[in-house]
Amino acid sequence: MRGMASEIVLQALESIEFSRALEKDQREKIANISTYVTFSEGATIFREGDASELVYLIMEGEVLLTTQVPGHGQVIILTLGPGQLLGWSSLFLPQKKTAGARTTQATKAVAINATQLLELCQANSQLGYVIMWRVAEIISNRLRAARNQLLDMFEPVSESD
Repeated sequence: MRGMASEIVLQALESIEFSRALEKDQREKIANISTYVTFSEGATIFREGDASELVYLIMEGEVLLTTQVPGHGQVIILTLGPGQLLGWSSLFLPQKKTAGARTTQATKAVAINATQLLELCQANSQLGYVIMWRVAEIISNRLRAARNQLLDMFEPVSESD
């Protein structure tokens, strides 16, 4: 019999856009390598450069992605909320986080073991295709957002006469 945390994870995988289109048995396999986690407001989930095997799907709450910018300190690069993937860099060697992550409010998430997820993807090419396609879309969207933010930061200031 499944525990309450396992049921929460499976329900989350069924409702979150990232995983709901997967077949039931695929979601169950992912649930078996996942845990339900909670973070309090202001919690650091990980720091930029941390080595980690965990990828998160946010169920509730809000997470700020930050990066260290010389001369500016910690800069917020993106805000993530329910249904979004956090920590995608754990799916790729050397499994080091490309940004820091901090909650702005109590946050609930599904933590997935990235190494085991990659093993599932290698064993099932259909699952691997879907997962990696979704991750590629996420990376593309985040690069676009970062580019737009950079353009805003370096937009020339017009001088008034």
